[in-house]
Amino acid sequence: MKQNNKGYSLVEIIIVIAIMAILTGGVFFSINMVFGANAKTCANDLKNAISQCKVNTMGKSDAALEIYRDSSNQCIYARQWIKESYGWQAKEPEKISNAKVYITYSTDGTNFQELDGTKSLYIGFDRSSGSFKEGTNPNSGMVDPIYSGFFVGGGGRKYDIELVKLTGKVNVEAGVDK
Repeated sequence: MKQNNKGYSLVEIIIVIAIMAILTGGVFFSINMVFGANAKTCANDLKNAISQCKVNTMGKSDAALEIYRDSSNQCIYARQWIKESYGWQAKEPEKISNAKVYITYSTDGTNFQELDGTKSLYIGFDRSSGSFKEGTNPNSGMVDPIYSGFFVGGGGRKYDIELVKLTGKVNVEAGVDK
C-alpha cells in the first residue's frame, strides 16, 4: 500500500519553531554582547584617561582632562591639556566611544545629566595631594565643579565610574543602574 504524505506533521513544525527560537535568542545575545563591549571599552578608556591626567598633574605644573562628545553627537573624546610656561597645550584627542554608548555625569552622586555635543567636562587634580579639584577650561578659564562620577551604558551593559574626591581614585563597577 502506497502512502501519500503531502505536508508536515505537528512534531516537525514544533521542532522547526524550537530551532528558530534558539537561533534567534543566540543572535540577540550576540548583538547585545557586541554593543555591550563598546560600553565596557568606553568605561575602561575613560578610567585610563582620568588616571593619565592624574599622572600628568603629579609630574608637570598642571593638567586638565576634557571629556566631550563631538558636535554631531557621534563619538566621545578625552583630551589632555598640559599647562606649560607659555600657556595651556592641548594633546591629541583620544576617541573613547562611538554613538552606541552614552555617558552621564553628576556632581552630587544623584542627579545625572547626559553628555551631549553642547558641553565639555573638565577634570583636574591637586598636584600636592593627588585629590580631585575643579577642572579648569583652558580656553576660557572657567572652572568646572568636582564630578562625583560617571555612568556609561550601551548594549544592555552599564558601568558606574566613581571618582573618590579625597584620594583621586577611580573605581569602575559593572551592572549598576542609575
